[in-house]
Amino acid sequence: MEQNSFIEITLSGKTENGNLRPIDIDIDETKEILADVETLLFPSKSEKEDRPKVSYQVNEGSVKNTFFIPAANVIMFTALMTEVGKQGTTDLLQPKAIAVIDKWQKKAYNSGKEYSISSSINTTPFLYINKETKFIAPQTEWINTSLYIYGEIFEEGGLSKSNLHILTGRYGRLTVDATKEQLTEGNNKLYNVYGLWVKGKQNIESGTLKDLSLIDFLTYSQLYDDAVLENLIDKATASWATVKNKDKWLQEVRGANE
Repeated sequence: MEQNSFIEITLSGKTENGNLRPIDIDIDETKEILADVETLLFPSKSEKEDRPKVSYQVNEGSVKNTFFIPAANVIMFTALMTEVGKQGTTDLLQPKAIAVIDKWQKKAYNSGKEYSISSSINTTPFLYINKETKFIAPQTEWINTSLYIYGEIFEEGGLSKSNLHILTGRYGRLTVDATKEQLTEGNNKLYNVYGLWVKGKQNIESGTLKDLSLIDFLTYSQLYDDAVLENLIDKATASWATVKNKDKWLQEVRGANE
């Protein structure tokens, strides 16, 4: 592990004795921060299961929570959170990560504490959460989403409403609305493994999916294919469309600490 590669969550505030220090933080709050940061870094179940080692230390200077992780993770996290800070919304984040930022925002409102995020890529904080910011999650528990799911299609059809049923490893059995044209076009898909590009609603807390409809079929292959991977990445990042000049944005992130 690169010990010089890290992200840092700094918690600032006032106590009766002056500025907030590590000695003022109860172990329950420390446990909560550790769990929250793990969720921010690895918001999905599969990401948590496959995550790299994350080392931790706390330092003076308010309360500096430093997490040592591989450089690749630091770069991606810094890029994402920099854009969240610029836009002032959590629209780019996954549901569980949104819930963490929402919780920190509410704590900032109630306690006057401030959260700031920096990293070894950019030691100047690129995201602040305090009484002045408004990182509030949608009031509904369900948000609109589009994503890829993979599994075996075990049923197709329907009399009043055409759909398909797919068994996935991550979400279990799902029902996906599809047109008759989508179901009948091309090869027979029943009892075959396919990837589906779908849209629908996802629960912020549990990640559960509902009201799914099919956008397109993806032929599933367990073989690694650079071209296919790049195509999926391009489609999966559609939510980043608000970043008008992606090349300039990436250069700013990479060069922010130079």
